[in-house]
Amino acid sequence: MDSFTARRLEAILDGYFEVKVPPNVRSSVRLKYEWSGEGLTLLEERPYSHGRTWIGSAIVQFRLEQNQWSVYAQNANREWGPVKSIAPHPDFERQLEQVELDREGIFWVS
Repeated sequence: MDSFTARRLEAILDGYFEVKVPPNVRSSVRLKYEWSGEGLTLLEERPYSHGRTWIGSAIVQFRLEQNQWSVYAQNANREWGPVKSIAPHPDFERQLEQVELDREGIFWVS
């Protein structure tokens, strides 16, 4: 992936995090992303040990495969597998929107 596309995705995610996590809870929860060889992973972090450190748990992984974004979730063994209800699509923002809608309750706790 070229650096322009990577920066564009980072800007999209930064804006999404700004809306998703209200200012009044940012001391107790935050979202972040990490790039890896497999793709882009979204994580939720919470304070640990009296707020000195933060621990994170992976929420979703986006992988660019054959010029389309596939959405992956972790199973009980923390292994990534494709989310069958979200078909690969070339538009990253559409895939992020599908994760936000979370019609099956895979990603977000209500």
